[in-house]
Amino acid sequence: MRRSLGRPAVETISTAALRDALNSSQTPPVLIDVRSDAERAVSRIPGAITQQEFEASSDEKFAGRRVVTYCTVGGRSYLYACKLAARGIEATNYRDSILGWCRAGLPLESPDGEATDAVHPYWRIFHVPDRYNVKT
Repeated sequence: MRRSLGRPAVETISTAALRDALNSSQTPPVLIDVRSDAERAVSRIPGAITQQEFEASSDEKFAGRRVVTYCTVGGRSYLYACKLAARGIEATNYRDSILGWCRAGLPLESPDGEATDAVHPYWRIFHVPDRYNVKT
């Protein structure tokens, strides 16, 4: 089906594998948050940059690093990973995205880098674990 739509194949990464990659002594992946400004104003996965920051950077800044995209539940990040793959960038989609990160009980940070328990779930229909504070 993917081939008939002309989309390149995009790999996915699990929550555990992403956590391990971000905490590894090796060069971490470039983690790109493709959510809206309103969502990112609440929190992000630690170390993430925006899609705009990635697009504005020079090619050599992230050369040789794995690119991982995420959003709320993996749909928007999949589409962006497909766009990157079409440009020849090795992109991986974190399909569980920020809600999967929360289901695993992992930390979030505010836009200024401070620890937070707040998360914007995009739609209230998405379940957020009780330990997190839902902001919309």
